[in-house]
Amino acid sequence: SMLFPLFKLGMSAEMAWRTVCIVPAAVGIFVGAIILKISDDAPKGNYDEMKKNGTMAEVSAAASFRAGALNFNTWLLFVQYACCFGVELTMNNAAALYFREKFLLSTESAAAIASLFGWMN
Repeated sequence: SMLFPLFKLGMSAEMAWRTVCIVPAAVGIFVGAIILKISDDAPKGNYDEMKKNGTMAEVSAAASFRAGALNFNTWLLFVQYACCFGVELTMNNAAALYFREKFLLSTESAAAIASLFGWMN
């Protein structure tokens, strides 16, 4: 939303909103590749090295999923998040329209301000 006015300077508004989506995708891919390259899997090191050294037991994905799915805290957090996610989506969608109508802002400015709510989450 904040990059849209910059992109709109060099091209039509219809083309700008489509092209501006490339920037976050490129940044996300770049940051993901850097994190994969330089970070450890756990505070004690990488999983492959820990399994070779015997400091980490091998657990199947099914057993790990089963333990998480049967945990009461998992379901409590799931229900809590499900209840608030609809409100979050509604706020993200309605905030730009509200700012545009209430404060007579341009669509670009209203969307940029409304996107701050999403960034807080």
